[in-house]
Amino acid sequence: MTPRRATPADIPAIVALTQAAYLPNEAIIGVPSLPRIADYNEVLARHEVWLVDGASGLDAALVLETGAADLVVWSIAVAPQAAGRGLGAALMAFAEERGRELGHGSVRLYTHASLARRIDWYERLGFTITHHEDLPDRRLTHMRKIFSKAG
Repeated sequence: MTPRRATPADIPAIVALTQAAYLPNEAIIGVPSLPRIADYNEVLARHEVWLVDGASGLDAALVLETGAADLVVWSIAVAPQAAGRGLGAALMAFAEERGRELGHGSVRLYTHASLARRIDWYERLGFTITHHEDLPDRRLTHMRKIFSKAG
């Protein structure tokens, strides 16, 4: 798996992938997933967007916020037809590698507090819960994984 940087031409495929990947979670969380309703022109302008191509289109997408003290995984999405092949774990490893390249000491993420299976998966990858955040329409679980700074 070798991720490539997204271009504006990829936006329709990113939107379709994000719809397919995030929509099933909405039955659990009861609100639209933030990555599913985002403006991807803006996302692409503000963040690093990495893609994994498959035989029939995009298999996965990773959105990273690089400007803060920690690298932030803003979104990770795997196409339903590509699930079970380890792409999510490979992209999370890529995110950690990218964070080190950029000199970050950790990687953070957040997910809806009701997504227990997702939280368990992140914990298996070495993330720990740092805090919860209550928003008007959802409760977020914030997580962090610390690693050595590059250098």
